[in-house]
This record gives sequence, C-alpha cells and structure tokens, in this order.
Amino acid sequence: MTRRADTRDPLPGAVGRSRRVGRGGGPAILALIALILVTFAIPTGEAQAASLRRTTALAVAVPATVELGAHAVVTVRLTSARKPVVGKLISVRLAGKITQQLRTGLDGTAKAEIARDLPAGRYTVTATFAGTPAYWSSSSRPAVFTVTPVQLTIATVPATPGIPLVRIDGGATLTTGPDGTVVVPMTKVGRVALRLALPADDATKRVRLVRWDDGSTDPVRTIRIPDTLNVVVGLQLLNPVQFEFASSDGAPIAAAEVPIVHISDDAGNQETLTGPGPHWLRSNTISRLVTGFVSTGVEYRISDVSLGGVNVVNHGQQRFTASGPQTVRVGLLVFNLVVQGRDALLKTPSGSHVTITDPDGGQRALELDDAASATILLPRGEYTIVIGEGLGIPITTPVALSRGQQADVLIVSLLDIALVVGVGLILVLGLILVGRPHVLRRRRRGPSGGSEGPGPPLPQWPDPATARDWRQRPPS
Repeated sequence: MTRRADTRDPLPGAVGRSRRVGRGGGPAILALIALILVTFAIPTGEAQAASLRRTTALAVAVPATVELGAHAVVTVRLTSARKPVVGKLISVRLAGKITQQLRTGLDGTAKAEIARDLPAGRYTVTATFAGTPAYWSSSSRPAVFTVTPVQLTIATVPATPGIPLVRIDGGATLTTGPDGTVVVPMTKVGRVALRLALPADDATKRVRLVRWDDGSTDPVRTIRIPDTLNVVVGLQLLNPVQFEFASSDGAPIAAAEVPIVHISDDAGNQETLTGPGPHWLRSNTISRLVTGFVSTGVEYRISDVSLGGVNVVNHGQQRFTASGPQTVRVGLLVFNLVVQGRDALLKTPSGSHVTITDPDGGQRALELDDAASATILLPRGEYTIVIGEGLGIPITTPVALSRGQQADVLIVSLLDIALVVGVGLILVLGLILVGRPHVLRRRRRGPSGGSEGPGPPLPQWPDPATARDWRQRPPS
C-alpha cells in the first residue's frame, strides 16, 4: 500500500508574505537597485576611458623665406610618446584663420602648400589637433616665414642708359640705368600694366618703340607677376644729320643750292631728303633671333644728289652712319670752268658775257671781266657756251665737263670780218693779176707803147736741123 506524501507548507505564514511582496513591490525594488548600479558604473567607465587617453605632440615647419608667387610648403607631424599618430585630421591656420585640413600619414606627417598669391611680408602658421577618444588634443608652436619681393627687369635693346622708359600701373616714370635696364621690386602677385614713357623729342635724339619681346607694338603691355619677370623692349633711335657740300677742289657749296638728296640703307630702302635739314635718320634696326632681340647699326649710301638736273655723285660711293648728331661732308662732282671769250682770228680777249646752256636745257648768263674771262662752278655734264652780245658772229662752243678746265669761247668780230674781206679781196685781185700777165706788161710800157726796159731774155730753142736725137747714144 502506497503512502501519500505530505505537501503542506511548513511555514505557511512566511510563504504567504513573500508572495504578497512579489506580487506588489518587487518591480519597484528591482528598478531602484538597477538605478543605483548605473549611477556608480558610468563615472567609473569615463574615468577608466580618460585614464586610457594618450597625450599628443604637434609640430609645424615652414621655410624661412618664400619668393613672391611661390608656394610655402607647411609640414605638420603628430606624435604620441614619440610615435607617429596615423590618420588624424590636422587644421593649419595662417594668420589665425584655418586655410587647410590635413590627415596624417603612416609616419604621422602631412604637407600642405599655402596659396601662392600672398603679397610680400611676414606670416605666422600654426596647426591644431582636435583630439579623439584615444588621443588628447594638441597645438603647435607658431612658425614664421617671409614672402620676399621679386625683381622685374625691363631691358632696352639697344642698351640705352638714362632715358625715361616706363610707368607701372600709373606710377612714377622709371629711368634706365648705365646698362640700359630698369629693375623694379614687385611686392604683389597679379597683373600689372607697363606703359611706355619715352622721352620727348629734343634737338639731339628721338626714341621710338619698335616692339616688345612678345611681338606687340602697343605702348601698353600687360604682364602677370611672377609669371613674367624679364621684359625686353626694342627701341629705334633717330639722330639729326646735316649735309655739307663741296666741289671737287674743296670749295664749299651752299646747301640751299642742293634741293634733293637720295640715300639708301643696307636693306635697300630708299629715302628722299629735301631742304637744308636737319634730317632725322634711323641709327639702328631691331631684328629678332633665337637668342632674342639684336640691334644693328644702319649704314647709309648717297645714291643721287641733283644739282642743275644732273646727278653729281657716284652711286653708293659715299657712305655714312647716323650714330649721333653729326654733319656729313659730301663731295660733289662739281668742277671749276674758266670761260675765256676770244676773237676768232686774232685770239684777243673779246666779249662782256656768255650764255651757258645746261644739260637739261636751262640757261644762265655769266658776266665776263675786263679780260673777257670768268670762273664758274658747274656740275659734270655737257654744256654749250656762246658769247651772248656784241657785233659779230658768235660761235657755239661745246664743253664736256668732267674735270676743272678752261674753255675758249670764240666770236667772229667785225674786225675779223673786215680782215677776212680784205684778205679775200687781196687774194681775188692777186689771182686776177696772175691770170692776166699782159696787164702787168701793159703797165710796164710807157704811154707811147714802147717798152720800159729790155725785159727778160726770150728762151732760145735749138735749130731743128742741128738738134740731136736724144734717143741716140754717143759712140763709145
């Protein structure tokens, strides 16, 4: 027979109380216990995390000087316990303002380039690390660098010292130095305008722009600093030239008598100069080679000088340059012609003036002195000269003038005519008398018809009978 277990609660009162508590206040007690645990646990976690953070050190380096327009390279390095901290964000500050943010590499460093448009001056750079749950924040010490100005050099070709040359953005006019250049410190990055400020023309020199080294012929050229720091400007210099003229024997000839002078240069360019001058001529030309601008002096040749419609120089024989204010002496093929008026037969001086016809057909009158002589300078050429007044018949005398010479200009005067007529009459009478000898014999006889004298003996002819044949030879 099976016994039945006793299932009655030995402590029926206690169990009943615990069940009542469990049914009514248990959840509240549990919540209170949890709150107490959380309150003590959180500060303990933060303290543990804070105690695990590592300190950092941040350094920044920049070059001491940077040329205007160049990048200033900033190098930052983040370390902790002298070990690199990788992949952290660093803020770079220039003059207190954040310019860039960098992330450190495997070696804990990062580099940045500061903008190249900073004007010349001193600048301070700092770097900061904001920190992470594992690393404390840190800042670098300030690093200072200086942006130095750049030199803009403007050179003249040919090198021309002491001339006002350019203004930069409307500033003061800059004057070239002994080497023909202008050096200007530039403190800002950007575009600047170079304006030619060439000197005003004076009595000794004129300066003209040929072109800039970029090919522009405009007086204003815009460049960008610091991209362009060397500028070359090609100039043409003009100088005054006057001419002095002289004949072949050195006698001066007034410039007013020489209306036109034709010249040519090395390149074959022709120029016609009129009037007494001065004439402004180029002293140089500008050409561009691979190495840059080259200035070449110009040599001129005198090709034609018109005087009386005749060219009185040999083409290209006389040369000169216009390297400065100067007077060029030009020798002309002009010669002294001595004109002597003479009587055609007696060769005695005769005449008071002559008329000279030039090669171009023009005529001029030349007064003769008491000896019927005069000297005149004439260009080379062919002339005709004739005594222009007086009773008689003038004889035109051609003269080919190529050197100093004398020309006898003849005139058949009345005396010459009388002499010719008289001599002619005498000759005619003589011929008449010679052809009529009986007239002479008649004149030798007297009025009675007798002979005035015995006269010359008459020729005697041999007797034909006694004449010997000339063909017969005498006996041997």
